[in-house]
Amino acid sequence: MLIQLQDIKKTYNMGSEKIHALNGVNLSISKNEYVAIMGSSGSGKSTLMNLLGCLDRATSGNYTLTGYDTTKLGAGALAKVRNEQIGFVFQSFELLPRLNAARNVELPLIYSKGNQWRSRRKRAKEVLDRVGLKDRMYHRPNQLSGGERQRVAIARALICQPSILLADEPTGNLDSKNSESIMALFDQLYNEGQTIIMVTHEENIAAFAKRIIRMKDGQIVSDESVNGGSVH
Repeated sequence: MLIQLQDIKKTYNMGSEKIHALNGVNLSISKNEYVAIMGSSGSGKSTLMNLLGCLDRATSGNYTLTGYDTTKLGAGALAKVRNEQIGFVFQSFELLPRLNAARNVELPLIYSKGNQWRSRRKRAKEVLDRVGLKDRMYHRPNQLSGGERQRVAIARALICQPSILLADEPTGNLDSKNSESIMALFDQLYNEGQTIIMVTHEENIAAFAKRIIRMKDGQIVSDESVNGGSVH
C-alpha cells in the first residue's frame, strides 16, 4: 500500500475554541491510483492534502507513506521523504519568473546531492519532452501560456521521479481549453504508471479520476470508484 491513514485527526486552536479540521480519517491508496478529493470550503480537503504531502502533521493517528511511518520522523527526515516521494502541482504554478522553463524544472535537483549541472539539464529536457514542452525549455514563464506554465510546473514535480503526484486545483487558473489539455496530460501520466492525487472543487475535473473521495466536516463521507477504478 502506497498510503495508509489510520484514525487521522487534526485540531487547530483558535483562541479558546478548538477546530476539528480532520476528525477520524481512514484512507488507503495503492500505487498507480488516480484519486480526486472533493468537498466544500471547510470540509477538510485542504488539510488532508497538506498531511498527505507531509507539509503538516496530524494531531493524532498514523500516516504511513511508501513504508515510512511519518508520525515518527523528525523534521529533516520528513523533508527528505517529502522531496523524494512527492511531486507538487499548485493552482498558481509557483514558477520563478526570472528563470527559464528548464531552470525552473531543475530546481528540486539542486537540493539533491550528486546532481551535476549536465545531469540536471539532461533530466529537465527529458521531463519537459514528456509533458510536450521540449521546444519551449528556454522560454521564461511570461513567454508561456497558462497551460504551458502548468506543464512546466508538472515537469518540475516529476523530475525527482516521485511516487505520488499531488495536485491542488491544477486547472483553477486555466480556461476550459487549457484545462482539458492538462487533464489529458494527467491521463497520459496515469497510463504510464504515475499515482495521482488531486484536490478539486470542479465536478468535470474530478470526473477524469478513477476514484472520487468526498469530504464534509473533516470526515470522508463517500469513496467511489469511477471509470473502472477500484476502491480500497
